[in-house]
Amino acid sequence: MSLLDDITELNRRLEALFEEARYNENTLKKFQSFEITLINCDSPTDFFRTLLIQSRQDFDWDITTIALVDSNYAIRRLLSHRDNVLEENSDILFLENAEPIASLFHNVARPLLEPFDPERHDCLFPGEMNAAASVACLPLFHKHHLAGSFNIGSLDEERFNPNHGTDFLRHLMAIITVCLDNLLSREHLKYLGLVDNLTGVNNRRFFEQRLKEETARVTRMNSPVSCLFVDVDYFKNINDTHGHQVGDQVLRHIATILRDQVRTIDIVARYGGEEFTVILPQTGVEKAYEVAERIRTRIEESPYITDEGNSISLTVSIGVNSLLPEECTGDMAATSREFVERADQSLYIAKKNGRNRTVCYSVMSETIITEGDKV
Repeated sequence: MSLLDDITELNRRLEALFEEARYNENTLKKFQSFEITLINCDSPTDFFRTLLIQSRQDFDWDITTIALVDSNYAIRRLLSHRDNVLEENSDILFLENAEPIASLFHNVARPLLEPFDPERHDCLFPGEMNAAASVACLPLFHKHHLAGSFNIGSLDEERFNPNHGTDFLRHLMAIITVCLDNLLSREHLKYLGLVDNLTGVNNRRFFEQRLKEETARVTRMNSPVSCLFVDVDYFKNINDTHGHQVGDQVLRHIATILRDQVRTIDIVARYGGEEFTVILPQTGVEKAYEVAERIRTRIEESPYITDEGNSISLTVSIGVNSLLPEECTGDMAATSREFVERADQSLYIAKKNGRNRTVCYSVMSETIITEGDKV
């Protein structure tokens, strides 16, 4: 080989090294920018949108998921109180225990890069996500326990190779762990301020917050929303006869039935005293009436049994109102107030007409429709 050939080869290698250095520098800048954005996320919506959507755009990843160990439903309960994180992010996966990923990582805190294997990776890339050819799985630890994993899939079988370096991914793994831990801690504090201590359902503050969101969604989604006001009949008599401790147990009993009879997207709240509210998104008056009657009947058929074995018969009165897209004009705050006031008016009529009944407010005819009438 001539001297000229040697110089040419040397220049080629130097250029390759410079190109690799430039690539690594750009990648580092991307990661740093991404991590700063992730750290600055102040809501679950922003955090998961950045982690699962923006990351694919920034780094040309084809698939991203995050799997979280949530054996006692605590994380899902926290996230269900915030925006529509669970509803809008099918890439958030929940595991009943850590076993599926523990067998994958063997409790080693480092990224796993390897070809996609349906048997090994199915729980992290379910359904259509099985199209991945190579994957990078980043274990997430909380207090030295495996708490989940952030998972990246590529259609390129060479994209994630066991021989590739993982420095960037290791750093990203640490950032995600810290951000997720901080996010859930903040949400837990907010959750405590939005939950009724006695019954465990949402409190009035949370109800009013979500009411604004759901009222605004009526126009955005062109879909109605309904509201139920549920009041325990003759609750004062229960307190006077059996004592306030039993009264408290009755309220917990009612709250449990309410949660069991509605969907996960519905919002159950204790409005005050013995009065509860339920917001039914994407639900018109006919379906809302069916839900209310199901609740009323279930409570009537489920007496509370005291510790001494005494049976306390229970009934509730329910007021129902629905808000249609065409009604959402003008001042939305006023529309929201009127929406709730009409449900409350319906409850008043139900109690006035004998209790243990459901009454719907007919917006279209400006009349009250009572139990037994067609709604």
